[in-house]
Amino acid sequence: MAFAVLLAEEPLPTGLVVHPFWVVVSILNFLVILYLLRRYLWGPILKVLADRAEKIREGLAMAESARVERARLKEEAEHILATARRDALEIADRTTKAAEAAAADIRTQAKAEADRIRARARDEAKQTHDQMLAQLRAELAGMVVLAASRVLGREVDAQTHRALIERSLEEAGAQLADGSS
Repeated sequence: MAFAVLLAEEPLPTGLVVHPFWVVVSILNFLVILYLLRRYLWGPILKVLADRAEKIREGLAMAESARVERARLKEEAEHILATARRDALEIADRTTKAAEAAAADIRTQAKAEADRIRARARDEAKQTHDQMLAQLRAELAGMVVLAASRVLGREVDAQTHRALIERSLEEAGAQLADGSS
């Protein structure tokens, strides 16, 4: 009330008046609020801001490390793909070479088998030829003896018979050899 009495005694100003008491009260009010804000609010706000800044820094660091890791993995994948391509080409080359070697081996074996079959056929043909020639000689000898006995009109003794056969066979063999060549 004393304050109200002081105010009542002063004449009411008509313009803008600054009272020093209210200025001091406003400054004290400001300082008390500033102290309270600083004491109870400023610390947690700064802590929250610092935590947020740290999380942002961690996020940026994680993003950078993820980018570096992604680049490393991409390079590693490209390296693995290049190695796989090179290995695939080597396998294809080895397979091609193995197939060519197998084909050459099969050709060699087939040629050897064909040569063997040809040689066996030649041997069989020669053997058949020799058998047929022997049979022909025997038949020819019989015919010659028959013809000689008819020409001579008599039987020929064994010695003469044998000599005639031999000579006839030699002549027939020479004629066959001349005819086949």
